[in-house]
Amino acid sequence: MVEINIEPSLRYVASRVSAGGNWEGDGFPVKRGSTLRLDDRTALVWVHGATEGVDGRRTYYQGKSRIPAPLVVIRHHGVSQLSVVALEILGLSKMDWNTFDLYTKMPATVQSSNQIARIGALLERFGPNSYDYRLFI
Repeated sequence: MVEINIEPSLRYVASRVSAGGNWEGDGFPVKRGSTLRLDDRTALVWVHGATEGVDGRRTYYQGKSRIPAPLVVIRHHGVSQLSVVALEILGLSKMDWNTFDLYTKMPATVQSSNQIARIGALLERFGPNSYDYRLFI
């Protein structure tokens, strides 16, 4: 059992070591997939962040000038390592085939259920009649 929430109050930017050996700002947000373990059950995971460009020499960031917020992942039950859970969340964030975006900010399991709930709320106006969900996608 895993809890996943966006933590909007935490914002981080990437840094790198300069040629002189000092730390400096990278000019891009934290890399997508970065994970910071807080304790045995909790980690911060950046699903939304900088990635390598197509040619490998450039950096791509889907969020324009906004600094991405991490997901707070809390494992309430189970034995999976947080690193495995983070990789699975990253994979699930690339499964929304209804968009041309490289990834979504939340895993498909969470994002799809939110969209289904919104569509279900719209169906209330049709009364007790049953309609195929495919008609509303």
